[in-house]
Amino acid sequence: MKPYIIILFLLIPNLGLAQSTTVIEGKITGKDNHEALVNALITISNSTSRYQVLSNLDGYFKITLKEKGSYKIEAMYLGYKNVTKELLINDSEPLTVSIELEPMFTELTEVEVVGDVPIVIKEDTIQFSSSNYKTHEDATAEDLVTKIPGVETDDNGGITAEGESVKKILVDGKEFFGDDPKNALTNLPAEMVDYVQIIDQKSDQSEFTGFDDGERSKTINFVTKKDAKYSYFGKAEAGVGTDQRYSAGGNINIFKGEQRLSFTGLSNNVNQQGFMSDNLSEGPKRGRRGRRGNGNGPTNNLTAQSNGINTSHSLGTNYIDSWGDKWDVNGSYTYKIVDNETDETSTTDYFVSESTNQVVDEILDIDSHKENHNFNLRLDYEANPNTSIRIRPVVKLENSNSSASSLSNTNLQDGTALNSSVMSDYSTTNSADINNSFLLRHKLNQEGRTITLDWKVYYHQDNTNQDAFTNINYYESDNTENDSTAQRILGETEKFRTSANLIFTEKLTTNLQLKLNYFQSWEQQKSDRKTYDILGQNIDGGEFIEDLSSTFTSQQNIYRPEAGLLFKKDKLNITTAVKYQYSTLHNESIYPYEEVTSTNFGYLLPSVFINYAFSRSKRLRFSYQKNVTLPSVSNLQSVVDYSDPLNVSTGNPYLEGEENHVLRINFKNFNIARKELFFVNFTAQQTNNKITQYSFIAESDTTINGVPLKKGSSYTAPVNLDGYLTARGILVYSKPIRPIKTNISFMTTGGYTRNVGITNDLQSYTFDSSLGQGVKLASNISKNVDFNISGMATYHWINNDQNETLNGNYLHNKIRAKLTVEPIQRLQLSTSFTGNIYIGDDDLIQENIYKWNAAIAYKLFKKRQGEFRFSVSDILNQNSSISRTVTESYIQTSTYNVLPRYFMLSFIYRPKGKTNPKGERGERGGMRRGGMMPF
Repeated sequence: MKPYIIILFLLIPNLGLAQSTTVIEGKITGKDNHEALVNALITISNSTSRYQVLSNLDGYFKITLKEKGSYKIEAMYLGYKNVTKELLINDSEPLTVSIELEPMFTELTEVEVVGDVPIVIKEDTIQFSSSNYKTHEDATAEDLVTKIPGVETDDNGGITAEGESVKKILVDGKEFFGDDPKNALTNLPAEMVDYVQIIDQKSDQSEFTGFDDGERSKTINFVTKKDAKYSYFGKAEAGVGTDQRYSAGGNINIFKGEQRLSFTGLSNNVNQQGFMSDNLSEGPKRGRRGRRGNGNGPTNNLTAQSNGINTSHSLGTNYIDSWGDKWDVNGSYTYKIVDNETDETSTTDYFVSESTNQVVDEILDIDSHKENHNFNLRLDYEANPNTSIRIRPVVKLENSNSSASSLSNTNLQDGTALNSSVMSDYSTTNSADINNSFLLRHKLNQEGRTITLDWKVYYHQDNTNQDAFTNINYYESDNTENDSTAQRILGETEKFRTSANLIFTEKLTTNLQLKLNYFQSWEQQKSDRKTYDILGQNIDGGEFIEDLSSTFTSQQNIYRPEAGLLFKKDKLNITTAVKYQYSTLHNESIYPYEEVTSTNFGYLLPSVFINYAFSRSKRLRFSYQKNVTLPSVSNLQSVVDYSDPLNVSTGNPYLEGEENHVLRINFKNFNIARKELFFVNFTAQQTNNKITQYSFIAESDTTINGVPLKKGSSYTAPVNLDGYLTARGILVYSKPIRPIKTNISFMTTGGYTRNVGITNDLQSYTFDSSLGQGVKLASNISKNVDFNISGMATYHWINNDQNETLNGNYLHNKIRAKLTVEPIQRLQLSTSFTGNIYIGDDDLIQENIYKWNAAIAYKLFKKRQGEFRFSVSDILNQNSSISRTVTESYIQTSTYNVLPRYFMLSFIYRPKGKTNPKGERGERGGMRRGGMMPF
């Protein structure tokens, strides 16, 4: 038997050599953009044999055939039409085949449909499939989006993606409650979301003309599932807790295809706010915060929550619809009331010179009431396929009042007392913002020839009535000097601006397009400030103080022609443009003295934007542009604010505009085979003529610019200085861990800021450098086991080139964890933890901060729509709120009151179901104008 086996093994190689083989190789691409199709299925078959292979990351494939003859080759890729060809193999020479697939769907402006893959990258958009980030059944869009690599939220509702603040949230490409990201995050159930798209959204003009003007707003678009487009869903909640805590609210959303209607309301005293804060006016300075707020250094907020304790009430509605075939309508209205109680304790260490180094300890109490109305409307009218009009009115109204009191003590570093003060003020402010834009877009008969007119009108007004009282003791040797002031300050600010932007594009060649643009704007700002002495018997009317009053107007004109070229070929897009901006600034002061100043500025503003697509899943974007920012009237008006004699400030009518050089680099890559995501986002900005602060701290009693200062008092004014530089970078790598059904992402961050300022005629630079490394684990197990755990360690180096006392290093470790499990049916357990741990120089760190919440809930009713929940906030009772500011002359640490530990029992009901699509218009031909759809 053995000889036969030996003979068989000897014959097998000879049989293989005698049999002829042929290699078929080639590349498969999309006919729409000639990009490689990854993981396309190629099948070669005849009556007896069948061979299959997937294309690689570059679209290449290779198949070895064992025999000659007639074959059929078929190529398939989701989202593209199948292609079938006949092949005749006559010899053994390799055969090269090129295959182009025609898209099954029309390419859309933003994205296109190619299938349900975990991550897809397209131009300025990166899309994540929600099926790869499973959440518990009651999860919100916020719970879902925070699982995505590079996306973070804070307790105030702020959200960042790829290291940049998200300015807008869309639902199926439509704005949801205007420009309020928080509402969509908290009201939209995660189970309705099919895809999450992170978009560097261009301006309306750029989207229409194809020319990149450099304007970007980080946007998140939630693409809902098909069965969610005809549904209703909502939430109603009522809860009572210890220490008279309560929370009540609800929302209902009715989706009928393109028609969508939402209502929401909220009332609570546990720091939950239904809408983002929308402050139209900064309001008057309180206590000694004016001096501290004018610093030039970075502020490190050790917690992200709002200061103080808020009682909030809010109502809102949002409406989206299409009227006929020509009108798209999107409108929202919100009404919000917030009562805030803030108790602040702060210590400010000033390091200027041996004789002026001092410590200011202050206790500040603020009670405020604010009412806010916000109305947004967006009307899109498509007159014909070539002409569209967009009208966008926005109205915001705000009424507020506040009372504040403070106690402060100022000592030299050796403990010698300089002064002590008692301050209080009472103020009311009424503000209004009215903004409207009119955008007309028209495509001319010839391809690539367009004309766009963008006209904007903006009006702002606020009126402030402030009564400020101070009582100050100045200590000099054994003598004590007391001084009291009582002032009534009536302030009115008005701003009116109108601008027009005319854009014309012309296609010069197949790959080249011309852009001509002319922009012109006119702006007038007026500030009227009247100060009265109401000390003693003059409390009703008061004595007018001309030296502390001012009527000031500022007119700004901008004339900006622009020419640009767009080159587009295969994988490369290059947009380059040059602008010349001529600005005039005319300032006029009526009193306390008459003065007219006029300044003209001419700026050459180049820009270049480069996009290169290595493949469908790998893209690089580079941009550089120069822009100019003109000063505001609050900085230009030279009125002296003497409401706090220890902290005097004024403006500067001789300010010039800031020149900004902005560099951005963005690289994204997704490995489809290994499901690995990698992206880098880098931004750097250099500012010449930056508007910063000149500070003077009096070493003895003196007078500066006619303003008397006591020893230890400060005087600040805005000035232009060169030398500001900032750079930020973020690197993210993410991949799934299949054995435990969890996505892991690593995030590396780096930052560098060089601030410049002048204190007591000494110019100095403050450097803040940081390097961080983080990791996030996001579950993809099931709705019964949902967790999201992240940790970030960031090391900071802070240096000042003139004052070594301000130098120091510290390490900030932040840990966040959320866990929701259902161990037995209907019983749900959830917990969350946030920890901030600091290691480093004592002058730069504070005690560690921990907050641990937990809840237990039981589901009711057949469809689990009801729920009883018992929750506890801040189990350890160790939460706190601290902020730290380091500038060229001081280090300040402030501690604020926070909501103490409380327990709450709540009942929650979540209605949901289907709406009747019968008789609805449905989606009109795929994507609506300006909308987003899945790839």
